[in-house]
Amino acid sequence: LGLPVLYVTPEMDKTQVNARILARITGVDAAAIQTNAQHHWQQIAQGVGVMAEMPWKIYEHSSPTPTMIASAVRRAIAEFGGSIGAVFVDYLQQIPLESGGNMAFEVGKITRQIRDIAKAHKIPVFLGCQINRGNQHSADKRPNRHLLRNSGEIFEVCDQLIMLYRNSVYTNDSSDRTMELIVEKNRLYGKLGTATMLCDLSTSRFLNMAR
Repeated sequence: LGLPVLYVTPEMDKTQVNARILARITGVDAAAIQTNAQHHWQQIAQGVGVMAEMPWKIYEHSSPTPTMIASAVRRAIAEFGGSIGAVFVDYLQQIPLESGGNMAFEVGKITRQIRDIAKAHKIPVFLGCQINRGNQHSADKRPNRHLLRNSGEIFEVCDQLIMLYRNSVYTNDSSDRTMELIVEKNRLYGKLGTATMLCDLSTSRFLNMAR
């Protein structure tokens, strides 16, 4: 829709994020962009031109608190003239917990604070989250809400819970490019189920199976 986006990245630096976005735009492998850029200079130059026109902003901090994220959202809204389209936070477990507190409770508290940001500005906030390894010992490796790491109130607080599954991780079949998006909760629209897409991790692209 062309709306501005804020990306909060505790884990990757701006160079890594930019390389992935550039890979998505150009179709050139992100690793090749960082190591052999001269071989793809024309595509990369065109991609950089596209990126320069994109209304998006990166907030990079190794340990951003919910207060810091809220402040970054306000600055982005002001910078983009009063509104943005979405916020992406990658990821929940990188947000520091208060020392000495119950871990599950603190994770739930952070989730509520992030949701408050979404409600205050009436924008979607996508919050990435790790799962624990409990599915390693089951026949079906697909994630479920019970595997959310230190889940606390994550399931209760979120409007939507979408879990990602790649079968090739467990089969080592490099030709399998499918990615399942498992909708475990959908407060907004109600429908639950699984959607399957094709993914190209080298360029961070997701493609409709029908195409």
